Amino acid sequence: MRTLSTIKKIASPIKFAVAGLFVSSTAFSANYGTDLNNTMLPAAGGVAGVSIAHSIEPAAAVFGNPATLTQYNEGTKFSFGATFYKPDVKASHNGGNTGVPWSGKSKATNYLVPTVAVTQAFSDKMVAGLGLTVQSGIGSDFRDKPGSLNPDSELLVFTANVGLGYKLTDNLSLGGAVTIGNGYLQMGLSSNTASSHGFGVRGTFGAKYDVTESTSLGAYYRSPLKIKYDNVVDNGAAIAPGKGNFWDVNVEQPQEFAIGVSNNSLLDGNLRIGADVIYKDWSSADLYKDIFRDQTIFALGGELKTGAAKWRLGYTHARDPIKRNVGSSIAGVTSMGSPVGTLTLNPSLVQYFQATNAEPIWEDQVTAGFGYALTESLALDTHVAFALKNRETIGFTSVSASTWQAGLGLTWSFK
Repeated sequence: MRTLSTIKKIASPIKFAVAGLFVSSTAFSANYGTDLNNTMLPAAGGVAGVSIAHSIEPAAAVFGNPATLTQYNEGTKFSFGATFYKPDVKASHNGGNTGVPWSGKSKATNYLVPTVAVTQAFSDKMVAGLGLTVQSGIGSDFRDKPGSLNPDSELLVFTANVGLGYKLTDNLSLGGAVTIGNGYLQMGLSSNTASSHGFGVRGTFGAKYDVTESTSLGAYYRSPLKIKYDNVVDNGAAIAPGKGNFWDVNVEQPQEFAIGVSNNSLLDGNLRIGADVIYKDWSSADLYKDIFRDQTIFALGGELKTGAAKWRLGYTHARDPIKRNVGSSIAGVTSMGSPVGTLTLNPSLVQYFQATNAEPIWEDQVTAGFGYALTESLALDTHVAFALKNRETIGFTSVSASTWQAGLGLTWSFK
């Protein structure tokens, strides 16, 4: 009877968590420009990715502030999970620069973002972390819209992280991580583009300081991740002699500066509240500096423990990154081939590219999550999240965009 009772206690929260994954399609979520940061992780996704001063799961330390790795200073922890991600982008163009009005919904949708992470404590002061996930991504596909010139793009950056955290004093931890990015890109104002891939490396350096037993501060700097993609888009060779038939494109995920605070002094330590501020330097990043402006992201998250269960809520705000005053090139690309001939880029066509290829204009997101300790060594985490749909007119094109996501993961602890 005791075994049956235990099974029922465990089954109830599992049903709740699984039901959360299939919440109605009114749920949406958001990222920051093309970056995901920790918003797609099974547990951290429930607190809007807040994890700079305190990490609520090992994966958040591996992919976030490496100084927080020192929280996991006993044994080995292994996490495995995934998040289903569905963007919803609609565009309506008045024909101002293409000559033909059109409207429709992007067919680039339905992504699965994996999370695999492990931490290993070598001592009570030194902890290593390894992991694999998707760090950045965006996509749109309007090729079936007559008169649209068939704009089509997709960017995916898979990252492998290796990090080390060291507790320098009882209060101060430092950490560093190396990220190897494997990116895939196709982009263009027409379907004359092909998927290209390349590699890049970046570093993250972080610190965590425990002001008191209940309050922690955190900060990190993350360097740019630059990847060169060869032969991505048709250049309309007639006006680009000597360059071949396709342009090479450098894309640079931006450098970041981040700070955070975390406190669990309320409700006998069972309620933890955290806040993060992240600055993304899009205006210095290859390609993005031609279409995006800098962002400052504000994130707030909370986690309440009730026995073996953990209840999570989060909120973030980040103004849309669309640059207002654009030029006549994108990452050195000044012309593109199209079904109607060579297009020489001008500010109007760059705005058309922004609207149909790079339109993460959502600004506010709300998240919720649930965790449960199934056993002493196995924990389940799940989350859902939504972003308020945002509408914006970019040049001659009106765009509305939103996304939703649902994630699930398991974490094993070995001593």
